[in-house]
Amino acid sequence: MFFNSNLWQKVSADLLIHKSRSVLAISSIAIGLFVIGTLLGMMDLQLGSMDNAHRQSQPSHINLILRQDADIAVAKTIKNIDGVADIDTLTQFTAQFKTSPSAQWQTGTVLFRADYQDQAYDRMTLVSGSFPRDNGIAIERLSARFSGLNAGDSIEFGTANGSEKRVIDGIIRHPFVKPPAFGGQLHFFIAEESAPIFGIPAHTFRQLLVQIKPPYSEEKARSIAGKIRAQLAVSGIAVNATLLQHPDRHWGRAIFSGIHLVLTVMAWASLALSSVLILNTVAALITQQTDQIGIMKSLGARRRTIASLYLSEVFILSLIALLIAIPLSWAGAFYSSRWLLDVFNIELNGFVYSAQALSLMIAGGLVAPLLAALWPIWKGASMSVRQAIASYGLGADFVSHGFDRWLEHTVAAWLPTLYAVALGNLLRRKARLLWTQSVLIIAGVLFIVIMSLIASVNLTLNNELARSRYAVRIGFAQDQSADLVNDIVRTIPPTAAVEFWNRLPAELLQGDKLIRQSGSLGLQMIGLPADTTMYRPLIVAGRWFEPSDDRQNRLVINAETAELNGIQVGDIVNAKLMQQPARAWQVIGLYRGFAGSGYAVEAVYAPLSAMQPDSLNAHKHAFALLSADIHSLAAEKTYVDALKTAFEQQHIRLDFYTTLAKLEQRQFAENQFRPMTSMLLGLAVMIAAVGGIGLSGTLAIGVLQRTREIGVLRAIGASSSAIFKLFMLEGLFHGLLAWLISIPLAFVLAEPLAKQLGTTMLGIQLDFVFSLVSVGFWLGFVLILALLAAYLPARQASRIVVRAGLSY
Repeated sequence: MFFNSNLWQKVSADLLIHKSRSVLAISSIAIGLFVIGTLLGMMDLQLGSMDNAHRQSQPSHINLILRQDADIAVAKTIKNIDGVADIDTLTQFTAQFKTSPSAQWQTGTVLFRADYQDQAYDRMTLVSGSFPRDNGIAIERLSARFSGLNAGDSIEFGTANGSEKRVIDGIIRHPFVKPPAFGGQLHFFIAEESAPIFGIPAHTFRQLLVQIKPPYSEEKARSIAGKIRAQLAVSGIAVNATLLQHPDRHWGRAIFSGIHLVLTVMAWASLALSSVLILNTVAALITQQTDQIGIMKSLGARRRTIASLYLSEVFILSLIALLIAIPLSWAGAFYSSRWLLDVFNIELNGFVYSAQALSLMIAGGLVAPLLAALWPIWKGASMSVRQAIASYGLGADFVSHGFDRWLEHTVAAWLPTLYAVALGNLLRRKARLLWTQSVLIIAGVLFIVIMSLIASVNLTLNNELARSRYAVRIGFAQDQSADLVNDIVRTIPPTAAVEFWNRLPAELLQGDKLIRQSGSLGLQMIGLPADTTMYRPLIVAGRWFEPSDDRQNRLVINAETAELNGIQVGDIVNAKLMQQPARAWQVIGLYRGFAGSGYAVEAVYAPLSAMQPDSLNAHKHAFALLSADIHSLAAEKTYVDALKTAFEQQHIRLDFYTTLAKLEQRQFAENQFRPMTSMLLGLAVMIAAVGGIGLSGTLAIGVLQRTREIGVLRAIGASSSAIFKLFMLEGLFHGLLAWLISIPLAFVLAEPLAKQLGTTMLGIQLDFVFSLVSVGFWLGFVLILALLAAYLPARQASRIVVRAGLSY
């Protein structure tokens, strides 16, 4: 009877009279739901859009990047290999270009296909204009955006016969391109009939795209790729890299998948932690209204009726929070996903949202707050009439324990009175303290871990730079004479020294069985002088080469590959190089790889004199490593452009995939890593915001529950400034305690998490360093957050007068 006639009047009165409390509860739930909707929506949109774009491009299962131009007739023989379903071809090469007569020459990537209208695999889609034909060109979408070039603009290219202007006819999206913002070259497209102008023989190709017969499996693709490489070797064609692609999973999925687990946990944790404020708010409401509960029960209201009344209030608050959070999370998920997907050259056109994230938001947003509020509501509704009416609230939330007495005699005794009281108030409700602290602690741990991750990446990159004593590594499309290369590079300052390496596609075998590789781009044996001074990888077992290893069949292989196959230092493996018969080699060392570049073929290092027998031409080489005194990206770019121009003038084509500059590679690794750390730091800020609101709510509830105490303090002479300072100090102690607890937790968790995220996002094992700077930053941030959160409750407490306090 009471429930039906008075429910909505009572509910509306409770919600509207205490507007600040209602707004606080709504804000807390809304932020938790916003975090859930944004993060889960991002994950769903990102992975779904990436995989969808990948499938639409009809990805090749095997992409073989060749060292030289191969006649199209060779490709047709690959179709006859058992397990091959079909093939497609394309050619990609570097060329000099400039955007205006007064501009500097730059090095770009030029690509062509036999027929853009009939692409079988790795399809490139037309964004605007038309595909290139005759003498027209097109520009890649990311390249157009980065350079500001548009359809109708003219580009001057260096060709085999001099320079030639071409007009941009269209803009094309390439599904597999290194973004120029990350250090990639500008990409252009030409028609096949224009290839001879750039010195490319007609009816040739440089990349072979293969799909295998279903069902697809990685082992099956590896096996068929090995057969294809062997078939190409018979024709004298070497393979630079072998890229394997899953037909349904985007190649960038691994970068997101590892971090998505962390984001999922944090999303649900944010909702759980924001629900703590509901528990505290409802507990404060029940405490404040115990006399009203007693009156309602004396008028005949049952326990279930009273519980339904307060649960209805929580439901309304949750519903309002949900209505606020849904559109905000849709926008957050969409625009964040569009920004991140653009890095992978995937357009997210038209506003879309994740239905799965929406359903989880609704379920979590309505259920979690009700569950959080159920215990204090049921406890309050279960009070007898005598208990409810006899409750005064003064000191009802404080119980002295051994810890409190110890704190009073040891710590509080040495503090000024106001500080000691603030510290005692902090520990009065230990359960509430635990939940409030947990939010701030999680935010602090996350912040310190992320900053340690960034510091570890920088340390790893610095260590790798120290191991690489060259400035630029030049890879040639075809092996070049050492004398000719020396004559070219010595004329370009600041070249100091040159070292020559070679490479050959390799198959490593244990007995007659191919070994498993840790990567998907295939193996190549790198031959280098046994006394090399240009490079020394991080050796984790065994040793690096010494002068005594000259002409000896000795290898240093990747430690992960060794682990996959049970290979140890001292073991003998067989290596098959091109058309050479398999030979036995001894493993003398294991190195840890660094995969900070866009394409990283797994290297197997060997002495150059052992890899290249005297019967072969030992005076031609695949790589030239140049040392130079360069300390900035700008100086490095100037030097590299000068090198590329000099080789272009000598009609020596450079290999796009194996030519790299050291500082540029570092910049690329940092850029590749930055979007993820930005997202994680944003998450830490959002969790901290939840913590700040929770702290503000905790202090506001403390003001409500200690209103009578504040009245007593005012009655015995406490000033408004003293009351204000008391609650500000309590907030400050909250922040300081959270900071102290987060440091050891972050120290324990930072190293395993940083190494796992480094492996997931960059493909490297990080050299870990704990960021002490972040500890200081977090102290400043959490104290400012605590003071801001405490300001309004403290101000509210300082305005309570004696009469209002004592009559509460």
